[in-house]
Amino acid sequence: MYILHIETSTKVCSVALSQDDRVLDCEETNDEMNHAAVLAPMIYNLLSKNNLVSQDLNAVCVSSGPGSYTGLRVGSSTAKALAYSLEIPMISVPTLEALALAAKELQSSASHLLPMIDARRDEVYASLFDREMSIVWPDHAARVTREFVEENLSGLAQVACCGDGAFKVKPFLTEFPNLVLAGEVLCSARHLVVPAYQRINKLQTEDPLHFIPRYLKPPNITQPGNRSGT
Repeated sequence: MYILHIETSTKVCSVALSQDDRVLDCEETNDEMNHAAVLAPMIYNLLSKNNLVSQDLNAVCVSSGPGSYTGLRVGSSTAKALAYSLEIPMISVPTLEALALAAKELQSSASHLLPMIDARRDEVYASLFDREMSIVWPDHAARVTREFVEENLSGLAQVACCGDGAFKVKPFLTEFPNLVLAGEVLCSARHLVVPAYQRINKLQTEDPLHFIPRYLKPPNITQPGNRSGT
């Protein structure tokens, strides 16, 4: 089974190709949220390198958020179009779950996993998982302050913080030694492969016509200035 995986929830735009639960290839670019321009060519190049065309795909998977409003919209629209036009199943994997799974593989001593996606200023999108991948608290936008760490993380054995928002816990690492910064674990389409394969085996698929990513926050739209000078 060939599955195409799409990850556009952060500044990194990433696509991966898997056969069952094994990663065959992956392409990534950090092009400062230019996902709309680069995603389709990346998919074409990925398939071409592996001597495949879109009709060879058996399913498509997308990272479902939370994350960048624009990025999620681009990724989900592409996945929906492929699923609908090719008449193949569409799978969605929560972005924070995929990050937590990746951190779990690298942080063998961590009792808890805290994936964090930068949400501008001092906020992150975050969710806390235990070692068995049970959700301790669900995804939400949180301000990373000393009080946040004290109230939510200080009583845990060891917390692996990962994702592009994890750097926001750096000021608190000395005071809270149970926090471990797994900064190398960032959003990547390759992290979707295992949970996507598990979901499709359980027939946990999406309706491409009605699927909506988990944005959590409205888009950050700046109103145009008054050019008349009045």
